[in-house]
Amino acid sequence: MAGKIKYTAITLVVLLGVIFLVLTFAVDSMVKSNIEQIGGEMTGTRVTVDDVSISVFSGQGTISGLRVYNPEGYQTEHALTVEDFSIKLDLWTLLSDMIMIEEVIISGPVVFVEQKLPENNLINILGRIKEAESKGTSAETDIFISYFLIKKGSAHFYTEIGGERSVRVDMDAIELRDLGGGDQGRTIEKVVREIASRIIEQAHRTVSREGVDQLRDLFEKLFR
Repeated sequence: MAGKIKYTAITLVVLLGVIFLVLTFAVDSMVKSNIEQIGGEMTGTRVTVDDVSISVFSGQGTISGLRVYNPEGYQTEHALTVEDFSIKLDLWTLLSDMIMIEEVIISGPVVFVEQKLPENNLINILGRIKEAESKGTSAETDIFISYFLIKKGSAHFYTEIGGERSVRVDMDAIELRDLGGGDQGRTIEKVVREIASRIIEQAHRTVSREGVDQLRDLFEKLFR
């Protein structure tokens, strides 16, 4: 009898372990594919993620190796790179029509701005995001982010206008609250557009504050 109970307990432990692994893989895979698919549809460019690791118990985790590539025609490969950032979400809402995210904290992102005439890569991508917002994407759910923070970021400016020039500047933190939700319709598009707009606005402020004379005039009109 004792032996039977022992083997039953072992079987249950193994079964629970398998279920845990399946759930973990399912959550991580779902988040990764959604970022890449919806991000690509929104920006009109390639968006990739190296790894997603989210706890099925707490909903906390990290997303590593986020890359937003530039549209064709630009010398620099990326528009945005993030080595890793933390996220905390309500896992149950992944299966609902409103995904609830408690916080997203991004540390040390790098924004690449390449100026060409008559625009730059970020303005190009922002235009595509606005177009996607008006048309909608394949996303079937809305999203709500309670707290969003970008800190210790940097912006790399590059242009070949008037000769090849480049400069790197540190960006101030970007802090946002209560993004999306409510009765606003396709809030994923709205949230992505608001975040992208704030990043571009912050890039302009950084250039003006740092007094980067050789590039300020090039970006002054485009970031207004």
